[in-house]
Amino acid sequence: MKTLHMYIDEAGRWPLAWPLAVGIIIPIKKLQSNQIQDFKDSKKLSESQRENLLKKIQEMEKKKLILTKVSYASVKEIDKLWMTKAQALAIERWIKEICQLKKEKTKLFLHLDGNRDFWLQKTHPEWEIETIIKGDDKVKEISMASIIAKVNRDHLMNELPKRYQKYGFEQHKGYGTKMHREKIKEFWPCDLHRKLFLRKILPTVST
Repeated sequence: MKTLHMYIDEAGRWPLAWPLAVGIIIPIKKLQSNQIQDFKDSKKLSESQRENLLKKIQEMEKKKLILTKVSYASVKEIDKLWMTKAQALAIERWIKEICQLKKEKTKLFLHLDGNRDFWLQKTHPEWEIETIIKGDDKVKEISMASIIAKVNRDHLMNELPKRYQKYGFEQHKGYGTKMHREKIKEFWPCDLHRKLFLRKILPTVST
């Protein structure tokens, strides 16, 4: 039975608004050290560095060296399920999709950044799961996953319709900056805001 390795990291776990993005990297061929040496945790890279590395990832995918995917958990899912379960759902959503594309039986090995498996081992005992603290720094494939999650989520925040511009999402990307908190108090939350995360700012908000 073939083993399919998936390297997974997220972006947008802590913002006050819009989706959680989960990046997944699946190596198709063994990656050489010179191909992946520039990758590191997306939080340690500038915006331009992340954009350039995303292009490199896309070129690798065109050459069929890797397969990539970004899966999302919506605001409604985060408010209803809370973050950990919503993140598990985002991971499961794409894994089920890739498994449907695979005709042969495949054993899944998930390599997750951090120290939690989001209850996936309990709900999917057939999967092999490894959690790696600071994996986005230690494992280049997880670094790549962190980059595709971060850049794709940022692109979504930059391309929002004009009716959301008053919140300044293109500047803070939904994170709880002073500016963002002030905008929420001034204009009240919109449908992109995670009501679950706004209780300290607006105690009267309910999910």
